Amino acid sequence: MSNQEPPPSSDFGGTPPPPPGGQAPPPPPYGQAAPPPAPGQAAPPPYGQAPPPPAYGQAPPPGYVGHNAMPGAKPPRPAVKLGAILVIVGSLISFIGVFLPWVSLDGESQNGTGFFIGSDFTIYDNPGAAVIFIALVTVGLGIALFFAGRVLAVAIIAIVAATLALLIGLGMIGITSDTADFGDGSIGFGAILQPIAPLITLAGAIVATSKRRRWPT
Repeated sequence: MSNQEPPPSSDFGGTPPPPPGGQAPPPPPYGQAAPPPAPGQAAPPPYGQAPPPPAYGQAPPPGYVGHNAMPGAKPPRPAVKLGAILVIVGSLISFIGVFLPWVSLDGESQNGTGFFIGSDFTIYDNPGAAVIFIALVTVGLGIALFFAGRVLAVAIIAIVAATLALLIGLGMIGITSDTADFGDGSIGFGAILQPIAPLITLAGAIVATSKRRRWPT
């Protein structure tokens, strides 16, 4: 018997020798069809085409991003119109409440732009100005959320502003109650709205924050 190896086959019409064990087969010569895949392996996609999506219940191959996604891109910013509307409505209620009666004394009412007396005889001049300022800020944040969608920084600022407005509203109830006690009066509807309206604003900001980015189906 001869110990000589057979000469390698030609690239024109011949079959290339099998690759060493554990290595991928080399690409076929130009103009020839690719060899069939090994048992248990999927055929590679044609040149220039994306791989097919994974079967249900199987993990996608490394680098697979789906047919609607771009590699490295983020999902679109979700709309938070409900949360934005709640932020705007709560802010407007706080703003309007400043000009409604806060306290009634001797048959006359006074809104949040007047004078109030605390329990330690401290005089508060126009306390509703702080409410108006925060309400204008949160209205602007609500409008931004309505048109721009969920912007996390804007939603967090709205939460902080609404919490501050809630604390101020509770303080307004305190000074109006003290003022009413001095003249045997009563607390007006405008003051009662001050701790309630920020709760609506706060709820809207939390709803906007809870939204997550998702790829459209």
